[in-house]
Amino acid sequence: MKEVKHPDFWAAFLAGIPVGVLVAGFVFALIGVLLNALLKTAKRDPLSESSPVEFSWEFFWNDNVRRFLKSAITTIIVIFISLRFFKELTGSGTELSMLYCFGVGFSIDRAIIMLSKKLGKDETTP
Repeated sequence: MKEVKHPDFWAAFLAGIPVGVLVAGFVFALIGVLLNALLKTAKRDPLSESSPVEFSWEFFWNDNVRRFLKSAITTIIVIFISLRFFKELTGSGTELSMLYCFGVGFSIDRAIIMLSKKLGKDETTP
């Protein structure tokens, strides 16, 4: 097995969270982001000129990919910070919960949109 360089740094940086658990947390968070976006499509106006009457995966990805890419770095950083500081943020002494990870992902898009509106930017349009 290859020896890890700078083990003290990685122990502090990851707070002892195993990399596999961190990756699983990211997967659940990204599932939350995707589910939130899919639920937003249910609220769309199918009679609008900018939206097809029938649901279309192609339209979904074309309509959302720019927004996802614009907020991808912010989303990744916020997800990492919220997973890394899970115990500090929740006051819980328990291990990282995948339900918590899903909740972070599910709510992050909404938080970014609310912050963008406060800053005067409209992130809901491409």
